[in-house]
Amino acid sequence: MRKIFNLNLFILSLIAIDISAAERSYKIELLVFAQDMPTTEVFEQTESQIYWPKYVSDLSSYNKASLQLNASYEKLLRSHKYHPLVHLAWGQTIKANSLGPAVRITNPEGTLDGFIQIQRGHLLHLKADFEYSVGTVIYHLNEKRRFKLNEIHYLDHPKFAVIARVSPIGD
Repeated sequence: MRKIFNLNLFILSLIAIDISAAERSYKIELLVFAQDMPTTEVFEQTESQIYWPKYVSDLSSYNKASLQLNASYEKLLRSHKYHPLVHLAWGQTIKANSLGPAVRITNPEGTLDGFIQIQRGHLLHLKADFEYSVGTVIYHLNEKRRFKLNEIHYLDHPKFAVIARVSPIGD
């Protein structure tokens, strides 16, 4: 009887380990800023072209996290070429081999709208789909790229850009 109890306890502990490995928590930090870089591109977009996923979470659904890109934010504030639009960080749990919930990102002025979504498989990917509006013109940045944890990544558009960092929580 004791052997059966020990075997059951062992099996339950394996299941618990498998469940904890199935989900991982990440801290996502974004710094989005306007920039006015020279370009030969013609921007004539006047209607939104964001391809919204079926389900989009509001950022208020997640716990705020500490900001680590403060030095970059301060440099942008002091520059005449750049204008910070939003700087935020949150914690998010993502299941193994799945696409995490899309998180909607906006700024108080209403000039930035879009979402971030993390895909967790063998590699980690980040999908960003943002629009930045100036008057009647809308600038669109849509990018999906592989992310390495704890590294700063730069998503670029001639009129605005995103600095992003994804870090594991509790590993």
